[in-house]
Amino acid sequence: MRVSLLLPLFIFLVPFSAAAAGTPCSDLIEGSAVIQHRDGFTISDLHDGCAVTNGLFKSGSRMGWTFDRAEFKGDGLVDFVKAIAAKPDHLPTWGRFSVEGVRFTPMLDNAMANYITTVQQWPMDMSGAFRFDPKDGYLDIQELQLTNLRLGEASVSAELNLPKNAGTSALTQEGSVSLAHLRFRLDNMGLLEGMAMPSLAAFLQQLTGSDDPAQGISQLRDTSVTALQALPDNRIDAESKKALLRFVQDLPHPTGFFTLDLAFDKPLPIGTLGLDAAQLAQTALASAKISVSYRAR
Repeated sequence: MRVSLLLPLFIFLVPFSAAAAGTPCSDLIEGSAVIQHRDGFTISDLHDGCAVTNGLFKSGSRMGWTFDRAEFKGDGLVDFVKAIAAKPDHLPTWGRFSVEGVRFTPMLDNAMANYITTVQQWPMDMSGAFRFDPKDGYLDIQELQLTNLRLGEASVSAELNLPKNAGTSALTQEGSVSLAHLRFRLDNMGLLEGMAMPSLAAFLQQLTGSDDPAQGISQLRDTSVTALQALPDNRIDAESKKALLRFVQDLPHPTGFFTLDLAFDKPLPIGTLGLDAAQLAQTALASAKISVSYRAR
């Protein structure tokens, strides 16, 4: 399984077509086939980055995401992204992004459906940052965060190890990237049900071939409970195990505040594991110290 760990930071910038003449940021963004204009669309050059207002990120032929403002900054990030197709032999040492007022935007041939889907939403904000030390290959992904005033908030932080002085090619080489620490936080008021569960149900349907998504979720829940109950005490304390079991048993509607902290004794290689959910969970949990808290509303 090939991965690109920095992809979330560059998602607004690819793929590229021929660039238009102008400032570095306009050359970069106007050349993107996935960024489209809305009323008031503007591009601004920032120190070490770019800003876009009133844009539409087209994620499919009939769907997209509108946003009020997006900023991305980094160590030579504009030049790096322009050259990413050539697989530069270095990675930026830092980068950060923020996107405000994100809304799912259907582009159907049905004005009523488009309107209802749009008007029922509250906008989301997204942000994230990373730092990379090429001398020792340490990549710190800091608080990839999604916030919605109505649905809640989720964030992920991670510490990863890459080869020393790694370039972009290292991100696609199986086993070259390993995970040392992962922390996930969730304040769920519908965020999990609205965004994660539909994708998980579709993934499980594809994985198992079952036409019943409820059956797939139920099987995942049962498998996870069995694996968690078998975890030894030196991997998870009693309170954390109790909290994690309750969270899993509350699927697909866990509510309230949840945190999961995984610290690996030996960094876990990414990309060498299969897609079997049970095997993936078993391999990850077997080598991690686990700390969990869960406070349901």
